[in-house]
Amino acid sequence: MIVEILHRVHFAAPWADRVQRNARSRGEALSHRERGFSLVEVVVTMVVLSVGLLSLAPLMMAVVRGNRFAQNMTLATSLAEDRMEEILHNPVYADITEANFPSESQGQVHYGDPKYSKFTRSVTIVDSLNVLMQSMMKNVTIDVSWWGLSQKTVSVTLYGRVARF
Repeated sequence: MIVEILHRVHFAAPWADRVQRNARSRGEALSHRERGFSLVEVVVTMVVLSVGLLSLAPLMMAVVRGNRFAQNMTLATSLAEDRMEEILHNPVYADITEANFPSESQGQVHYGDPKYSKFTRSVTIVDSLNVLMQSMMKNVTIDVSWWGLSQKTVSVTLYGRVARF
């Protein structure tokens, strides 16, 4: 639509006077298409279009923020699941301790990969006894956190149990 408006203005303006004189000499009225658009019409159209597009700017910023939050949530969940898989697939039950799966601060998660530099990952492993099944269990809690856009800590927590029969 903008291209069409500018196209009409550009091509109608140079010949407008000649077409108008020829039409007047023949006693014909000029159609709107032959006359083109006035400068006032073009300016009003541009103002309306500008206001409409500027009103969409906050919406676009909200969409960008939402996408960034979703990306961080996905990465944090993936980091928590990776650590849980390492713990659950450990072949030696006695090796499942916090000492063998230490907490990682910002910049250390995933071997210092810059993609994960904003995350911290902590692991808590607590021994417990399942009285009904007469077995030892380890309750595993993995917490991955990062600073959100509003300078608040956002975290993903994953819980699991490892049993020894």
